Amino acid sequence: MELEWEIVPAAGVKDSRELQRQAEIATYCLRNPNADDSWRTLAEQVIEDVLAGAGAMETQRSSDPLRPLWLYPVDGLSIQVYPGWSGKPEEARYAQSVGYGAYTGGGIRVDLRDDEIIYIRPNPSTATPFGLGPLEVAFTSIARQLGVGEFAGNLTSNARPGIMINLGEGVDKDTLGAFRNYWTAEVEGQGKVPITGMKGGDVMRLHPEGDNALYLKYQEFLKSEIATAFDLSPQNLGIERDVNRSTGEVSQERDWDQAIKPRAKELAAYLTRHALHRRLGFWQLEFRFLGLDREDEKRSAEVFTLEYKANAITPNEYRESRGRPPLDTPFSGLTSIEAEIARAAATGSKRVLDPAVPDDKPSPRRSGDDETKD
Repeated sequence: MELEWEIVPAAGVKDSRELQRQAEIATYCLRNPNADDSWRTLAEQVIEDVLAGAGAMETQRSSDPLRPLWLYPVDGLSIQVYPGWSGKPEEARYAQSVGYGAYTGGGIRVDLRDDEIIYIRPNPSTATPFGLGPLEVAFTSIARQLGVGEFAGNLTSNARPGIMINLGEGVDKDTLGAFRNYWTAEVEGQGKVPITGMKGGDVMRLHPEGDNALYLKYQEFLKSEIATAFDLSPQNLGIERDVNRSTGEVSQERDWDQAIKPRAKELAAYLTRHALHRRLGFWQLEFRFLGLDREDEKRSAEVFTLEYKANAITPNEYRESRGRPPLDTPFSGLTSIEAEIARAAATGSKRVLDPAVPDDKPSPRRSGDDETKD
């Protein structure tokens, strides 16, 4: 997780010194979740489990007011859910068991309350308490990809022949041996077309030859299925045929919107609701990632140009929307029509209106002015 993040007051909440203190405490707890993990190692493990089907973090309170929360990554597939949970805070909602599968009464089991674990379900539904992860969706395609990849590797490394020659019925052992010697000595590795005068022989093809024998097109199809299951473009899995610059940029934007943003916002929502609100009691704070809503700067500039020509915005208002300080010029706070009027007025008066440029030229004499008498 290379995205930067911050803990800030929720929307509509006015910032204060107390909220800043709470945000500093929560930030320290998340940047140092436990004695072994950093924020990055914690997030990477949880996101990896989410893609597999379920992610989990155990939360424990401490008596240190400056470090009140500890977070531990937990194998999400080892967590079992009690479907009959009544909603009472003191009642166990989850159970961590050794191994996978439903708990059958044997082995080690650790009951966990709802506030002791953050259980992240990808693609939740009402039909099951578990989520549907991308790996589960693509499991069959991945298994087929591994199988056909191994077959293609064995085929290319062993260089098995694609045909078998049948010399016909009635061929004795001596004739078969002589033909085998002829084929080995005169045909294999010679690059020549073999010509024989035998009667009744034919060639049987064992499997396709060339790229068809390696099932390359089928492998690309499976990669496309796997990429689709993970909300990615096939080019991220090495399929770059017919991908130009414009297509690649569109695919990157689509991957960002469909793969990265949903997972990041999902993790942020769980941390806000379970870690900050329920566990720490910081109800007015929220966790959010920075830079998720990437702006198309060229498109924004085009929109500003249209709005400026329509007299709907000023240059300083545009700079404020981009987080830049206002310009200290008399024209930066004017709309397009106001700037045009000011420009026309400056042209008619033959005077420089820019306060940074001194106006040293004498004013022209107007008709009717009295001449200065000696």
